[in-house]
Amino acid sequence: MNTIFFGILTILSLFIFMNLGKIKASKKQMNRDDRINWGRKQRPNVQNTRDGSKIIEGEAEEINDENQK
Repeated sequence: MNTIFFGILTILSLFIFMNLGKIKASKKQMNRDDRINWGRKQRPNVQNTRDGSKIIEGEAEEINDENQK
């Protein structure tokens, strides 16, 4: 009897969960400025090397320490 009860409860819970999963967030929630970016995509112009340092593609600028002193 318990198996039948919990089996029906499981099927009913999965059905409700799947139907509620189709509901989307409102436009106000989706278009916030401080929204968390859950994507795993990194910036396309940054590459990690084997030693853990990052190479950023773009224009190179020469740094002169003498001008800053």
